[in-house]
Amino acid sequence: MVNPKISHRPTICYRPIQPSDLEILEQLHSDVFPIRYESEFFQNVVNGRDIVSWAAVDRSRPNGQSDELIGFVTARIVLAKDSEIADLLRYDSSKVDQTLVYILTLGVVDAYRNLGIATALIREVIKYASSIPACRAVYLHVISYNNPAIHLYKKMSFNCVRRLHGFYLINGQHYDSYLFVYYVNGGRSPCSPLELVTVIISCMKSGLKSVVAKLSKNEEKMVKWPKCKETRSLMSTQSKRIIKTECSGCDLLLTSNFNKSAWQQKQMKAMASSIQQVSFALFLLLLFTPSFTYGQIAPPPIMMAYHDGPVLNGNLNIVMVWYGRCGRILKNTMRNFVKSLNVGAGLEPSVSAWWHVVESYQNALPGANLAGLPAPPITVTVVKQITDTTYRYGKILTSVDVIPQMAHDATNGDPHLLPIIVTARDVTVQGLCIGKCADHGVFDLNKPYIIVGNPETECPGACGWPFHELDVGPKGVVLMPPNLNMAADAMVASLATALADTVASPQNSGFYEGNVVNPVGPGSVCRDHFGSGAFPGNPGKVLIDPASGGAFNAYGNKGRKFLLPAIWDPKSNACWTLM
Repeated sequence: MVNPKISHRPTICYRPIQPSDLEILEQLHSDVFPIRYESEFFQNVVNGRDIVSWAAVDRSRPNGQSDELIGFVTARIVLAKDSEIADLLRYDSSKVDQTLVYILTLGVVDAYRNLGIATALIREVIKYASSIPACRAVYLHVISYNNPAIHLYKKMSFNCVRRLHGFYLINGQHYDSYLFVYYVNGGRSPCSPLELVTVIISCMKSGLKSVVAKLSKNEEKMVKWPKCKETRSLMSTQSKRIIKTECSGCDLLLTSNFNKSAWQQKQMKAMASSIQQVSFALFLLLLFTPSFTYGQIAPPPIMMAYHDGPVLNGNLNIVMVWYGRCGRILKNTMRNFVKSLNVGAGLEPSVSAWWHVVESYQNALPGANLAGLPAPPITVTVVKQITDTTYRYGKILTSVDVIPQMAHDATNGDPHLLPIIVTARDVTVQGLCIGKCADHGVFDLNKPYIIVGNPETECPGACGWPFHELDVGPKGVVLMPPNLNMAADAMVASLATALADTVASPQNSGFYEGNVVNPVGPGSVCRDHFGSGAFPGNPGKVLIDPASGGAFNAYGNKGRKFLLPAIWDPKSNACWTLM
C-alpha cells in the first residue's frame, strides 16, 4: 500500500485502469468510501465493460510501486432520455442517441491529496465527454457533508442543480446528496435566463412602441397649444371650462373635458390594451425571476462554527523564514504588508481596517464582548528573520515531518513565536497549489505555524490569480499586481488568508467550517473574493493605481498598496471585503 509520507518529488501520470489494478482498486475503494461495492463492479472497471476509467500513478515512487494506483475515476455513458437529469437538459428528443457521462467513483490516496490529482482526473472525464459529439453533460452525486468535494466541483464550474433527500443509506442512516452537472457540446438547462429575459424585453418594447405611437397619433389630432410669452407654458384655444389662477404674469388654464368623442374613447381603449401588454410582460418578469436559477440550486450555506478551541490574542511575535532564493522584491513586499497590519495608513481602505475584522474573532468567543467594546488589538511584530539559500530541508517540503521540523528549528521551541515560512519559486510544498496557496498547521503538539507557497513557476494559474489567468473555470479578469510582481502580490493575499485562519483557529479547534479533518477557516472560506460583486473569474470591485495600473483595495505602510482577500466577518456572518 501507499506510504503515508512522500519523501520524493512526485511525477504524476495518467493511464486507463487495467486488469492488474484489480486488487489495489478494491482496496482504495474500501479505504475511500463508506459504502461497499460488489466485485462485479470492479471486474467491469478493470475490463472496460460499459465503464470508462482513468488511473493516476506516481512514476517516481520507489520499491517497484511506480505503476501502482494513487488515484482513480470511473464513469459510465448513459442515454440522456433515460437519465435522472433529462428534465434539466435542453436536447432534441427526436435524437435518441444523445448521451451523458455519469461519474461513478473518484478517489485519491490520502498522502497524494491536494496535489491537483482529482482535478486532473475530472478533466480527463470532461475531455472524454467533449470528444463524443452526442454527449451533452457530465454529472455526478456527492454526499452533502463532503465539503472539500463540493468546493472542488464548484471551482471546476459544475452546476449544483438538485438536492436529493435521503439519497445515501450508510450504516442504517440516510444522508442527502447534491447533484452536480457540467454541460458540454452545447448542452444546457431548458430554461435559459438570457432567453427568457430577451423574450420579455421584446414584449415590453413592442408594447411601449405601441403606446408611444398611439400617443403621437392622438396628439396630432388634438388642438394646438400656443405658448404663453411670460412662462412658455401651454394654453388651449379650444372652448372648454376655464379656471383661472395667477402664474407669473399670465393666465394658467386648467382644462377639463366633460364630453369625450367616440374617437377619443376608441383611442383610450387601444392605449389601455397596449399598457396591458406591458403590464403582462412585467408580470412575467416578476413571475419567472425565481426560475432564473432553474437548473442550479444554492450549495450548502457556510456554517462558520466555534469548536471550543483557543484564538490568538495579544502580541503576535513572528519569525520570518525565507526558504530559498526569495529575492528582494518578495521580501520587501511581504514585510511591508506585515508592518501595515497595525499601522494606520492615513488613507482608506487600509490594511489595518482589514486586520480589525481578524481581531474581532476575540469578541466572537462565547461570553466575550459583553460590554460591546471593540476587540483588543493584536500587535504583529517581526522579531526575527532567517534566510536559508542552501535548501537545508530539500526542495520538496512535506507537511507530515519536514515543515513541522522547520518550524521547530526556527523558533528553538519558543512557544511565544509564530514561524511564517515563505518559499522560493523552485520549492514545492505538499498540499499547496490546489484549493489553497498557503497553509497553517501545528508543530510540537499545539504551536501554530504558517507556510506560504510561491506560485511563480509551480502553479501561477492556481495561486497567481487574479494576477495570472486561471487554469480551471472561467478565465475572467486578469489584474496588474499593485507592486508589479505577480508572485509577491499573490503571496501577500495568501499570507493574509493564512493569518486570518491562524488567528481564528491556531490549533485547528477554534472557528472553522466543515470537519476537523478538512477545516476551512474564515480566510479560506471566502477564497477568490477581493471586492463586492465578485463571482468566479471576477475578483469584484477594486481600485486602480493611475500611475502603475496596479489593482489594489488597501493602503498600507508608507503608501504601499495591496490587494487583500475577503474574510468571513463573525458579526455579519458573511464574507466581508474592504471595497
